[in-house]
Amino acid sequence: MSVLFEILGGVFAETFGPSGEDNSRGDGDVFLDGEWHEGELFFGPTKLIWAERIVFSDDEGRVEQIADQDPPHPNFVVLHFRRPSDVVLLAVHRRELKRVGAILTLPL
Repeated sequence: MSVLFEILGGVFAETFGPSGEDNSRGDGDVFLDGEWHEGELFFGPTKLIWAERIVFSDDEGRVEQIADQDPPHPNFVVLHFRRPSDVVLLAVHRRELKRVGAILTLPL
């Protein structure tokens, strides 16, 4: 089922994803199939898109927790993003939290 959401996320990301120079980009890692995968994050006005495959938005799910245990890189934090069928781990640099928080509702 997770693969289906990744495919759908990729289709939606390509169709509705950021275009032009108005959207900023950053680095992010996602934990898939038991390992961390590096990718580019696209920061849109209402969603983040990782590697043109996975969409993170308040409509798609919610950030349940932010942890700094076992991140893939120093100074990264791991966001536990709950979707209807699973939880996706998204790692971003600490300095990106403010930008992420402008798009996603973060826990207190």
